[in-house]
Amino acid sequence: MCLQSSKDTTNIKEIQDFSKWMLEAGDGKISEPNDGYATIQIPNEFLITDYDDPIHGIVESTYPNILQQFKNKEYLKSRAILASTSEIVDDINEYILSLLPGEDDFVD
Repeated sequence: MCLQSSKDTTNIKEIQDFSKWMLEAGDGKISEPNDGYATIQIPNEFLITDYDDPIHGIVESTYPNILQQFKNKEYLKSRAILASTSEIVDDINEYILSLLPGEDDFVD
């Protein structure tokens, strides 16, 4: 996994800690031995706890000021939301699109 940071150096330690934790979780170094399913404890500093709606919370924390920045390619390239299923990805994408001005235009 590679996490790229922007020129802003204020969160370098936080990004490094999160990256290390994600790699350890992905490598199976955090949970106990299991049969293919595991429960892992997520450190409190990585949790988003300020919102009642989880999708709103993760979008707001990942894309602050999205209405002012959604046309800024660098702003969008410097952020990502990871999700465990494609259904969650669809829900998040639908929510973000509902925030943005203009008509929905989907191409299959």
